[in-house]
Amino acid sequence: MALPSDLLRDRTTQLRPLEPADIDAVMSWENDPEHWMVTGTTTPFSRAALEAHCMGHQDIYSAGQLRWMIDEAGQTAGAVDLYNFSARDRRAGIGILVAPDHRGQGIARRALSIALRHAKQALLLNSMHAEVHADHPDSLRLFQSAGFKEIGQYKDWTRTPEGWKDVVLLQQTFNALPT
Repeated sequence: MALPSDLLRDRTTQLRPLEPADIDAVMSWENDPEHWMVTGTTTPFSRAALEAHCMGHQDIYSAGQLRWMIDEAGQTAGAVDLYNFSARDRRAGIGILVAPDHRGQGIARRALSIALRHAKQALLLNSMHAEVHADHPDSLRLFQSAGFKEIGQYKDWTRTPEGWKDVVLLQQTFNALPT
């Protein structure tokens, strides 16, 4: 079966590779301490480091990760990351960030749907997983509405200035093709 030409597009939402023009937006997201507890980052990224990442070959099979930018009606609205990719076990983690000025418009739901379709049809993955802070109900609802099931929790997993946070583990298993 051939892959559809619009695999990374759904109505007004499109996932596309990271480009040099995205560096400023990515820097503002990656270097925002509000996001660090989710990403595990503790120091800002330099422009040179992000430019090198952007200019590098973004092949999930060699890098173990993949970043797409979310374009919504021609504007960059966020990013989707596939991480902890395992070709052998046909699985990957997924994370989504929607820029604050684009939230509440269904963009994350559409971007997640596109990413899952790509994971099933192009990468032929068997499962995807997400790790969401227990006190982030919007993200939990997003993944659950897309068919992810809660499979466990890490207790006191993320240390923050306000105290420890639990992380909910979610997984979606596809009806994958036999190997």
